[in-house]
Amino acid sequence: MKNAKVAILCLSHYEGGMELDSIKHTDLFLRHGIDAILICRKGTFLEKKANKDKIPNIAIDFKAKLSLKLILQLRTAIQEHGITTLVFFGASEIKSICFAVKRTSCKVIVRHGTTKSTPKKDFLHKFFYQCVENYVAISDHLRRNALEILPSTETQVNTIYNSVQKTTMPKDSPNSPTFVFVGRVEKGKGIYDAVEALNYASIPCEHKKLTIVGSVDQATQDTLEKIASSGQVKLIFTGFVNDPESYLRENAFFLFPSYGEGLGNVVIEALTNGLTCITYDNTVFPEFIQLGFKPFYLAKDRNTDDLSDNIESAYNNFQKDQNNPHTMLVKKYFNEEACVSNWVKILK
Repeated sequence: MKNAKVAILCLSHYEGGMELDSIKHTDLFLRHGIDAILICRKGTFLEKKANKDKIPNIAIDFKAKLSLKLILQLRTAIQEHGITTLVFFGASEIKSICFAVKRTSCKVIVRHGTTKSTPKKDFLHKFFYQCVENYVAISDHLRRNALEILPSTETQVNTIYNSVQKTTMPKDSPNSPTFVFVGRVEKGKGIYDAVEALNYASIPCEHKKLTIVGSVDQATQDTLEKIASSGQVKLIFTGFVNDPESYLRENAFFLFPSYGEGLGNVVIEALTNGLTCITYDNTVFPEFIQLGFKPFYLAKDRNTDDLSDNIESAYNNFQKDQNNPHTMLVKKYFNEEACVSNWVKILK
């Protein structure tokens, strides 16, 4: 890594997991001795968050995702800061990146963090993606997806799991046999399925409690409360919180029947805190069982009856005062040292 300079490039104007991951990775690299900087879009959540967290950054001002202004500003940043590798968190701006790095020695790595369904192997996409030397998928599920969708080869695509920045892990699992959901409160994250399945579950009413951690509008909250009332489910809405750990530690079960995830950082956080996860068997979730995590319950995809059965199974197998069963596997697969070591192998 001598004389290398890495730029994490994320030009999104949204506020979500990818944007936060771009900041986390810049910070991760810097803390482990990799010369790194964040390149973001001017006036966005990402720029404000980076400045607040004192993450070194370059903010680019542009409108169109394929524009001469973006190409020139990105090329200038590469040259003025001696950037040798761009790690791109995104997809749409690959066209501008292709022209920005042309006739430079700057390497491009695409970080693949979301399941995609539309193939990009036509001639035009192959032209724009020719600048990409490597792809980093954040799970084996996404590695397979990248090989299927993107103009990539087996040797180009690597799996590097996200890491957990935690000096100490809880030694025990939470003792309250209640439920918690963390994420965007919307249909695609499975929140309606979670409430409906909890309604049907044959467990004591005092434990039919679901804490929902995430931003929610009033109309959605009213609808969920109406669904919950038919099954005597108690819902607790916390709104958005910066760190959901305190809520994870208050509940033994992480109920997260999402319709699909690339990896699911919230799942890793739940496992880190010793929770039993209950999800659907789609996308990345079976991978956690393949890695050895248990107890971990998989219901048939979008089947609330089976989800309810899995809730009952998890509840009936629950025991108080248990050691955290996930400690060794979290340290093995999601530790910072392993993550950085894998990145160093492909960074220039």
